[in-house]
Amino acid sequence: MDRVLTVAKSEILTLVKTKFFIVGVLLVPVMVGLSVGFQMLAMNRLDQENRTVAVIDRTGLFLTPLVKSAAKYEKEGNGDGRPGPKFTFEAVPLDGRPLDAVKLELSAKVKSKALFGYVEIPEAVLDRDAVEGVTIDYYTETPSYDALPRWLRSALNAEIVKQRFARASLDPALAAPLTRNTAVQTLGLLARNSDGTIAPAKKVNQVQTFVLPFGLMYVLFLAVMMNAPHMMTAVVEEKMSRISEVLLASATPFQILAGKLAGIAAVSIALSLVYLAGGAYVSVSFGQWDLIQPALVGWFLVFLVCAVLMFGSVFLAIGAASSDLKDAQSMMQPAMFFLLIPIFLSAVVLRSPASTVSVVASMIPTATPFLMLIRLALTPPPPMWQVLLSLALTIGTSAAFIWAAGKIFRIGLLMQGKPPNLPELMKWIRA
Repeated sequence: MDRVLTVAKSEILTLVKTKFFIVGVLLVPVMVGLSVGFQMLAMNRLDQENRTVAVIDRTGLFLTPLVKSAAKYEKEGNGDGRPGPKFTFEAVPLDGRPLDAVKLELSAKVKSKALFGYVEIPEAVLDRDAVEGVTIDYYTETPSYDALPRWLRSALNAEIVKQRFARASLDPALAAPLTRNTAVQTLGLLARNSDGTIAPAKKVNQVQTFVLPFGLMYVLFLAVMMNAPHMMTAVVEEKMSRISEVLLASATPFQILAGKLAGIAAVSIALSLVYLAGGAYVSVSFGQWDLIQPALVGWFLVFLVCAVLMFGSVFLAIGAASSDLKDAQSMMQPAMFFLLIPIFLSAVVLRSPASTVSVVASMIPTATPFLMLIRLALTPPPPMWQVLLSLALTIGTSAAFIWAAGKIFRIGLLMQGKPPNLPELMKWIRA
Protein backbone atom coordinates (compact mmCIF):
# COMPACT_ATOMS: atom_id res chain seq x y z
CA MET A 1 0.00 0.00 0.00
CA ASP A 2 2.86 2.37 0.79
CA ARG A 3 4.26 1.91 -2.69
CA VAL A 4 0.85 2.63 -4.26
CA LEU A 5 0.61 5.85 -2.26
CA THR A 6 4.17 6.79 -3.23
CA VAL A 7 3.35 6.36 -6.91
CA ALA A 8 0.09 8.27 -6.45
CA LYS A 9 1.85 11.15 -4.70
CA SER A 10 4.47 11.31 -7.44
CA GLU A 11 1.80 11.40 -10.16
CA ILE A 12 -0.20 14.09 -8.34
CA LEU A 13 2.83 16.34 -7.95
CA THR A 14 3.85 15.73 -11.55
CA LEU A 15 0.41 16.67 -12.87
CA VAL A 16 -0.18 19.63 -10.58
CA LYS A 17 3.19 21.23 -11.26
CA THR A 18 2.82 21.12 -15.03
CA LYS A 19 1.71 24.08 -17.10
CA PHE A 20 -0.93 21.79 -18.59
CA PHE A 21 -2.75 21.55 -15.26
CA ILE A 22 -2.62 25.30 -14.61
CA VAL A 23 -3.86 26.05 -18.12
CA GLY A 24 -6.55 23.39 -17.73
CA VAL A 25 -7.84 24.96 -14.50
CA LEU A 26 -8.01 28.42 -16.02
CA LEU A 27 -9.07 27.47 -19.53
CA VAL A 28 -12.76 26.73 -18.95
CA PRO A 29 -13.69 29.87 -16.95
CA VAL A 30 -11.64 32.04 -19.33
CA MET A 31 -13.35 30.49 -22.37
CA VAL A 32 -16.79 30.93 -20.79
CA GLY A 33 -16.03 34.54 -19.93
CA LEU A 34 -14.73 35.28 -23.42
CA SER A 35 -17.77 33.59 -24.97
CA VAL A 36 -20.23 35.64 -22.89
CA GLY A 37 -18.28 38.83 -23.53
CA PHE A 38 -18.15 38.21 -27.27
CA GLN A 39 -21.88 37.51 -27.44
CA MET A 40 -22.64 40.73 -25.56
CA LEU A 41 -20.34 42.64 -27.91
CA ALA A 42 -21.97 41.03 -30.93
CA MET A 43 -25.47 41.87 -29.73
CA ASN A 44 -24.59 45.46 -28.87
CA ARG A 45 -22.26 46.52 -31.68
CA LEU A 46 -21.54 44.05 -34.42
CA ASP A 47 -25.04 43.86 -35.94
CA GLN A 48 -25.40 47.52 -36.93
CA GLU A 49 -24.88 47.12 -40.67
CA ASN A 50 -27.39 48.71 -43.05
CA ARG A 51 -29.18 45.96 -44.99
CA THR A 52 -31.16 47.06 -48.01
CA VAL A 53 -34.09 44.89 -49.03
CA ALA A 54 -36.14 45.22 -52.21
CA VAL A 55 -39.89 44.67 -51.86
CA ILE A 56 -42.14 43.30 -54.60
CA ASP A 57 -45.44 44.27 -53.02
CA ARG A 58 -48.27 42.89 -55.14
CA THR A 59 -50.83 44.54 -52.80
CA GLY A 60 -49.25 48.01 -52.64
CA LEU A 61 -50.08 48.21 -48.93
CA PHE A 62 -47.02 47.04 -47.02
CA LEU A 63 -44.02 49.17 -47.97
CA THR A 64 -44.89 52.19 -45.80
CA PRO A 65 -45.74 50.11 -42.69
CA LEU A 66 -42.49 48.18 -43.18
CA VAL A 67 -40.44 51.38 -43.31
CA LYS A 68 -42.09 52.72 -40.15
CA SER A 69 -41.68 49.41 -38.32
CA ALA A 70 -38.03 49.18 -39.36
CA ALA A 71 -37.31 52.68 -38.04
CA LYS A 72 -38.89 51.76 -34.71
CA TYR A 73 -36.95 48.49 -34.57
CA GLU A 74 -33.67 50.28 -35.31
CA LYS A 75 -34.30 52.69 -32.44
CA GLU A 76 -35.75 50.36 -29.82
CA GLY A 77 -34.51 46.93 -30.84
CA ASN A 78 -36.57 43.89 -29.93
CA GLY A 79 -37.83 45.36 -26.69
CA ASP A 80 -34.57 44.55 -24.89
CA GLY A 81 -33.16 48.07 -24.63
CA ARG A 82 -30.53 47.55 -27.34
CA PRO A 83 -30.76 49.22 -30.75
CA GLY A 84 -31.58 46.82 -33.53
CA PRO A 85 -29.89 46.52 -36.93
CA LYS A 86 -30.88 48.94 -39.68
CA PHE A 87 -33.17 47.62 -42.42
CA THR A 88 -33.85 49.79 -45.48
CA PHE A 89 -36.62 48.96 -47.95
CA GLU A 90 -37.15 50.03 -51.52
CA ALA A 91 -40.16 49.31 -53.74
CA VAL A 92 -39.75 47.36 -56.98
CA PRO A 93 -42.69 47.87 -59.37
CA LEU A 94 -43.26 45.23 -62.02
CA ASP A 95 -44.32 47.75 -64.71
CA GLY A 96 -45.68 44.97 -66.89
CA ARG A 97 -42.49 42.92 -66.76
CA PRO A 98 -42.59 39.16 -66.07
CA LEU A 99 -42.19 38.36 -62.38
CA ASP A 100 -39.34 35.88 -62.97
CA ALA A 101 -37.41 38.47 -64.97
CA VAL A 102 -37.66 40.95 -62.11
CA LYS A 103 -36.56 38.30 -59.60
CA LEU A 104 -33.58 37.40 -61.78
CA GLU A 105 -32.56 41.06 -61.95
CA LEU A 106 -32.85 41.42 -58.17
CA SER A 107 -30.86 38.22 -57.65
CA ALA A 108 -28.03 39.75 -59.69
CA LYS A 109 -28.14 42.82 -57.48
CA VAL A 110 -27.93 40.65 -54.37
CA LYS A 111 -24.87 38.87 -55.79
CA SER A 112 -23.25 42.23 -56.56
CA LYS A 113 -23.97 43.37 -52.95
CA ALA A 114 -26.24 46.21 -54.13
CA LEU A 115 -29.02 44.49 -52.14
CA PHE A 116 -28.98 42.20 -49.14
CA GLY A 117 -32.11 40.41 -50.30
CA TYR A 118 -35.61 40.88 -51.61
CA VAL A 119 -39.08 39.85 -50.55
CA GLU A 120 -42.21 39.09 -52.58
CA ILE A 121 -45.59 39.76 -50.99
CA PRO A 122 -48.42 38.15 -53.01
CA GLU A 123 -51.91 39.60 -53.22
CA ALA A 124 -53.39 36.43 -51.75
CA VAL A 125 -52.02 37.20 -48.27
CA LEU A 126 -55.15 39.32 -47.68
CA ASP A 127 -57.58 36.75 -49.09
CA ARG A 128 -59.31 34.90 -46.23
CA ASP A 129 -60.21 31.94 -48.45
CA ALA A 130 -56.67 31.35 -49.75
CA VAL A 131 -54.53 32.02 -46.72
CA GLU A 132 -53.55 28.41 -45.90
CA GLY A 133 -51.05 27.79 -48.70
CA VAL A 134 -49.86 31.36 -49.27
CA THR A 135 -46.28 32.28 -48.37
CA ILE A 136 -44.24 35.48 -48.33
CA ASP A 137 -41.00 34.61 -50.13
CA TYR A 138 -37.73 36.07 -48.90
CA TYR A 139 -34.67 35.66 -51.15
CA THR A 140 -31.09 36.11 -49.94
CA GLU A 141 -27.55 34.95 -50.54
CA THR A 142 -26.95 34.83 -46.77
CA PRO A 143 -29.53 32.42 -45.35
CA SER A 144 -27.55 32.03 -42.12
CA TYR A 145 -28.52 35.59 -41.11
CA ASP A 146 -31.94 34.92 -39.60
CA ALA A 147 -32.55 38.25 -37.82
CA LEU A 148 -34.04 39.84 -40.95
CA PRO A 149 -36.48 37.07 -41.97
CA ARG A 150 -37.47 36.63 -38.32
CA TRP A 151 -38.27 40.35 -38.05
CA LEU A 152 -40.03 40.34 -41.44
CA ARG A 153 -42.25 37.50 -40.30
CA SER A 154 -43.32 39.41 -37.21
CA ALA A 155 -43.73 42.83 -38.84
CA LEU A 156 -45.57 41.62 -41.94
CA ASN A 157 -47.94 39.33 -40.07
CA ALA A 158 -48.89 42.14 -37.69
CA GLU A 159 -49.72 44.38 -40.65
CA ILE A 160 -51.52 41.57 -42.50
CA VAL A 161 -53.81 41.05 -39.49
CA LYS A 162 -54.64 44.77 -39.47
CA GLN A 163 -55.45 44.74 -43.20
CA ARG A 164 -57.68 41.67 -42.80
CA PHE A 165 -59.58 43.38 -39.99
CA ALA A 166 -60.09 46.43 -42.21
CA ARG A 167 -61.35 44.29 -45.11
CA ALA A 168 -63.76 42.57 -42.75
CA SER A 169 -65.13 46.01 -41.72
CA LEU A 170 -63.73 45.63 -38.23
CA ASP A 171 -61.81 48.30 -36.33
CA PRO A 172 -58.08 47.71 -37.09
CA ALA A 173 -57.29 49.04 -33.60
CA LEU A 174 -58.77 45.82 -32.25
CA ALA A 175 -56.22 43.72 -34.13
CA ALA A 176 -53.46 44.01 -31.54
CA PRO A 177 -55.49 43.24 -28.39
CA LEU A 178 -57.53 40.47 -30.04
CA THR A 179 -54.52 38.68 -31.54
CA ARG A 180 -52.08 39.21 -28.67
CA ASN A 181 -50.24 36.01 -27.71
CA THR A 182 -50.52 34.69 -24.18
CA ALA A 183 -47.34 33.28 -22.67
CA VAL A 184 -47.30 29.73 -21.31
CA GLN A 185 -45.53 29.61 -17.95
CA THR A 186 -44.07 26.34 -16.71
CA LEU A 187 -44.55 25.68 -13.00
CA GLY A 188 -43.82 22.88 -10.60
CA LEU A 189 -46.46 21.12 -8.50
CA LEU A 190 -48.29 22.36 -5.42
CA ALA A 191 -47.42 20.88 -2.06
CA ARG A 192 -48.81 21.06 1.47
CA ASN A 193 -46.62 22.65 4.15
CA SER A 194 -46.07 21.11 7.56
CA ASP A 195 -48.57 23.58 9.05
CA GLY A 196 -51.30 22.43 6.68
CA THR A 197 -51.19 25.40 4.31
CA ILE A 198 -50.76 24.88 0.58
CA ALA A 199 -47.47 26.12 -0.83
CA PRO A 200 -47.77 27.81 -4.23
CA ALA A 201 -46.11 26.17 -7.22
CA LYS A 202 -42.65 27.47 -8.05
CA LYS A 203 -41.77 28.82 -11.45
CA VAL A 204 -39.48 26.43 -13.29
CA ASN A 205 -35.91 27.68 -13.40
CA GLN A 206 -34.46 27.16 -16.89
CA VAL A 207 -30.97 27.18 -15.41
CA GLN A 208 -31.91 24.24 -13.19
CA THR A 209 -33.54 22.30 -16.02
CA PHE A 210 -30.66 22.61 -18.50
CA VAL A 211 -27.54 24.46 -17.35
CA LEU A 212 -27.13 22.53 -14.09
CA PRO A 213 -27.42 18.95 -15.45
CA PHE A 214 -25.50 19.65 -18.64
CA GLY A 215 -22.87 21.67 -16.76
CA LEU A 216 -22.24 18.86 -14.26
CA MET A 217 -21.91 16.32 -17.06
CA TYR A 218 -19.53 18.62 -18.96
CA VAL A 219 -17.33 19.18 -15.89
CA LEU A 220 -17.15 15.42 -15.39
CA PHE A 221 -16.24 14.98 -19.06
CA LEU A 222 -13.50 17.61 -18.77
CA ALA A 223 -12.09 16.00 -15.63
CA VAL A 224 -11.73 12.67 -17.42
CA MET A 225 -10.48 14.10 -20.71
CA MET A 226 -7.88 16.38 -19.14
CA ASN A 227 -6.19 13.68 -17.07
CA ALA A 228 -6.68 10.13 -18.36
CA PRO A 229 -5.21 10.67 -21.90
CA HIS A 230 -2.37 12.65 -20.34
CA MET A 231 -1.48 9.65 -18.17
CA MET A 232 -1.51 7.42 -21.24
CA THR A 233 1.08 9.71 -22.83
CA ALA A 234 3.14 9.68 -19.63
CA VAL A 235 3.21 5.85 -19.61
CA VAL A 236 4.38 5.75 -23.24
CA GLU A 237 7.12 8.27 -22.50
CA GLU A 238 8.21 6.24 -19.47
CA LYS A 239 8.48 3.14 -21.68
CA MET A 240 10.44 4.96 -24.38
CA SER A 241 12.87 6.46 -21.83
CA ARG A 242 13.19 3.15 -19.90
CA ILE A 243 11.93 4.76 -16.70
CA SER A 244 9.30 2.03 -16.38
CA GLU A 245 12.09 -0.55 -15.97
CA VAL A 246 13.42 1.40 -13.00
CA LEU A 247 9.93 1.61 -11.49
CA LEU A 248 9.44 -2.14 -11.83
CA ALA A 249 12.53 -2.68 -9.72
CA SER A 250 10.77 -1.18 -6.70
CA ALA A 251 7.06 -1.88 -7.31
CA THR A 252 4.88 -4.45 -9.02
CA PRO A 253 3.04 -3.53 -12.25
CA PHE A 254 -0.32 -3.53 -10.46
CA GLN A 255 1.02 -1.26 -7.72
CA ILE A 256 2.23 1.19 -10.37
CA LEU A 257 -1.14 1.02 -12.12
CA ALA A 258 -3.06 1.51 -8.87
CA GLY A 259 -0.86 4.43 -7.88
CA LYS A 260 -1.34 6.14 -11.21
CA LEU A 261 -5.11 5.63 -11.04
CA ALA A 262 -5.18 7.06 -7.51
CA GLY A 263 -3.19 10.06 -8.72
CA ILE A 264 -5.56 10.63 -11.66
CA ALA A 265 -8.59 10.39 -9.37
CA ALA A 266 -7.14 12.85 -6.85
CA VAL A 267 -6.24 15.42 -9.51
CA SER A 268 -9.63 15.02 -11.22
CA ILE A 269 -11.46 15.55 -7.93
CA ALA A 270 -9.38 18.65 -7.17
CA LEU A 271 -9.98 20.07 -10.64
CA SER A 272 -13.71 19.39 -10.44
CA LEU A 273 -14.03 20.94 -6.99
CA VAL A 274 -12.43 24.12 -8.32
CA TYR A 275 -15.01 24.31 -11.11
CA LEU A 276 -17.90 23.42 -8.77
CA ALA A 277 -16.78 26.10 -6.31
CA GLY A 278 -16.72 28.62 -9.15
CA GLY A 279 -20.19 27.55 -10.25
CA ALA A 280 -21.49 27.81 -6.67
CA TYR A 281 -20.06 31.32 -6.35
CA VAL A 282 -21.78 32.42 -9.57
CA SER A 283 -25.06 30.84 -8.41
CA VAL A 284 -24.93 32.64 -5.06
CA SER A 285 -24.02 35.92 -6.78
CA PHE A 286 -27.19 35.70 -8.86
CA GLY A 287 -29.34 34.59 -5.93
CA GLN A 288 -29.75 31.02 -7.23
CA TRP A 289 -29.31 29.29 -3.88
CA ASP A 290 -31.50 26.34 -4.91
CA LEU A 291 -28.87 25.27 -7.46
CA ILE A 292 -26.48 24.30 -4.67
CA GLN A 293 -27.44 20.73 -3.76
CA PRO A 294 -24.98 18.87 -1.50
CA ALA A 295 -26.50 15.46 -2.33
CA LEU A 296 -26.00 16.09 -6.03
CA VAL A 297 -22.38 17.08 -5.41
CA GLY A 298 -21.90 13.79 -3.55
CA TRP A 299 -23.29 11.79 -6.47
CA PHE A 300 -21.09 13.80 -8.81
CA LEU A 301 -17.95 12.82 -6.88
CA VAL A 302 -19.01 9.16 -6.78
CA PHE A 303 -19.59 9.00 -10.52
CA LEU A 304 -16.43 11.03 -11.15
CA VAL A 305 -14.31 8.45 -9.33
CA CYS A 306 -16.02 5.63 -11.25
CA ALA A 307 -15.46 7.33 -14.60
CA VAL A 308 -11.84 8.15 -13.85
CA LEU A 309 -11.05 4.62 -12.71
CA MET A 310 -12.86 3.07 -15.67
CA PHE A 311 -11.47 5.22 -18.47
CA GLY A 312 -8.17 5.85 -16.69
CA SER A 313 -7.44 2.12 -16.56
CA VAL A 314 -8.26 1.85 -20.27
CA PHE A 315 -5.93 4.69 -21.25
CA LEU A 316 -3.15 3.42 -18.98
CA ALA A 317 -3.47 -0.05 -20.51
CA ILE A 318 -3.25 1.48 -23.99
CA GLY A 319 -0.11 3.35 -22.96
CA ALA A 320 1.46 0.16 -21.59
CA ALA A 321 0.66 -1.77 -24.77
CA SER A 322 2.08 0.93 -27.09
CA SER A 323 5.70 1.44 -28.04
CA ASP A 324 5.35 5.07 -29.15
CA LEU A 325 2.82 7.90 -29.17
CA LYS A 326 1.67 7.16 -32.72
CA ASP A 327 0.61 3.64 -31.74
CA ALA A 328 -1.10 4.95 -28.60
CA GLN A 329 -3.12 7.52 -30.54
CA SER A 330 -4.31 4.85 -32.97
CA MET A 331 -5.36 2.51 -30.17
CA MET A 332 -7.18 5.18 -28.18
CA GLN A 333 -9.80 5.88 -30.89
CA PRO A 334 -12.23 3.13 -29.73
CA ALA A 335 -11.92 4.37 -26.14
CA MET A 336 -12.68 7.91 -27.26
CA PHE A 337 -15.76 6.62 -29.07
CA PHE A 338 -17.19 5.19 -25.85
CA LEU A 339 -16.29 8.41 -24.04
CA LEU A 340 -18.14 10.57 -26.57
CA ILE A 341 -21.33 8.45 -26.78
CA PRO A 342 -22.80 9.98 -23.58
CA ILE A 343 -22.28 13.47 -25.01
CA PHE A 344 -24.31 12.51 -28.08
CA LEU A 345 -27.06 10.98 -25.94
CA SER A 346 -27.22 13.86 -23.45
CA ALA A 347 -29.78 15.80 -25.53
CA VAL A 348 -32.16 12.81 -25.46
CA VAL A 349 -31.80 12.41 -21.70
CA LEU A 350 -32.29 16.13 -21.06
CA ARG A 351 -35.46 16.16 -23.15
CA SER A 352 -37.00 13.00 -21.73
CA PRO A 353 -35.10 11.61 -18.71
CA ALA A 354 -37.70 8.94 -17.91
CA SER A 355 -38.00 7.52 -21.43
CA THR A 356 -36.96 3.96 -22.23
CA VAL A 357 -33.97 5.18 -24.25
CA SER A 358 -32.76 7.37 -21.39
CA VAL A 359 -33.18 4.64 -18.78
CA VAL A 360 -31.41 2.00 -20.87
CA ALA A 361 -28.60 4.38 -21.90
CA SER A 362 -27.98 5.40 -18.29
CA MET A 363 -27.58 1.71 -17.37
CA ILE A 364 -24.69 1.21 -19.81
CA PRO A 365 -21.64 1.31 -17.48
CA THR A 366 -19.43 3.44 -19.75
CA ALA A 367 -22.23 6.01 -20.10
CA THR A 368 -23.72 5.79 -16.59
CA PRO A 369 -21.49 8.37 -14.85
CA PHE A 370 -22.51 11.03 -17.36
CA LEU A 371 -26.15 10.21 -18.13
CA MET A 372 -27.27 9.13 -14.66
CA LEU A 373 -25.76 12.34 -13.31
CA ILE A 374 -27.98 14.30 -15.72
CA ARG A 375 -31.06 12.38 -14.58
CA LEU A 376 -30.20 12.99 -10.92
CA ALA A 377 -29.96 16.74 -11.58
CA LEU A 378 -33.40 16.85 -13.21
CA THR A 379 -36.85 16.87 -11.60
CA PRO A 380 -38.14 14.34 -10.78
CA PRO A 381 -34.98 12.31 -10.14
CA PRO A 382 -34.85 8.66 -11.20
CA PRO A 383 -36.02 5.94 -8.79
CA MET A 384 -33.35 5.02 -6.28
CA TRP A 385 -33.27 1.40 -7.48
CA GLN A 386 -32.20 2.59 -10.92
CA VAL A 387 -29.46 4.76 -9.43
CA LEU A 388 -28.15 1.96 -7.21
CA LEU A 389 -28.33 -0.61 -10.03
CA SER A 390 -26.45 1.66 -12.42
CA LEU A 391 -23.88 2.39 -9.72
CA ALA A 392 -23.38 -1.33 -9.03
CA LEU A 393 -22.94 -2.03 -12.76
CA THR A 394 -20.46 0.84 -13.07
CA ILE A 395 -18.42 -0.24 -10.05
CA GLY A 396 -18.34 -3.83 -11.31
CA THR A 397 -17.26 -2.68 -14.79
CA SER A 398 -14.60 -0.38 -13.30
CA ALA A 399 -13.23 -3.27 -11.24
CA ALA A 400 -13.18 -5.51 -14.35
CA PHE A 401 -11.41 -2.80 -16.38
CA ILE A 402 -8.80 -2.29 -13.64
CA TRP A 403 -8.21 -6.06 -13.43
CA ALA A 404 -7.83 -6.34 -17.23
CA ALA A 405 -5.61 -3.24 -17.33
CA GLY A 406 -3.40 -4.80 -14.65
CA LYS A 407 -2.92 -7.89 -16.84
CA ILE A 408 -2.03 -5.75 -19.86
CA PHE A 409 0.19 -3.52 -17.74
CA ARG A 410 2.14 -6.54 -16.43
CA ILE A 411 3.07 -7.76 -19.91
CA GLY A 412 3.06 -4.59 -21.99
CA LEU A 413 5.14 -2.37 -19.74
CA LEU A 414 8.37 -4.11 -20.78
CA MET A 415 7.36 -4.98 -24.34
CA GLN A 416 8.77 -3.07 -27.30
CA GLY A 417 8.19 -3.24 -31.03
CA LYS A 418 4.96 -3.86 -32.87
CA PRO A 419 1.86 -3.06 -30.76
CA PRO A 420 -0.47 -5.98 -30.02
CA ASN A 421 -3.79 -6.41 -31.82
CA LEU A 422 -7.07 -7.16 -30.07
CA PRO A 423 -6.71 -10.99 -30.03
CA GLU A 424 -3.24 -10.63 -28.51
CA LEU A 425 -4.56 -8.25 -25.86
CA MET A 426 -7.25 -10.80 -24.97
CA LYS A 427 -4.53 -13.44 -24.56
CA TRP A 428 -2.65 -11.10 -22.21
CA ILE A 429 -5.78 -10.60 -20.11
CA ARG A 430 -6.46 -14.36 -19.91
CA ALA A 431 -2.82 -15.17 -19.10
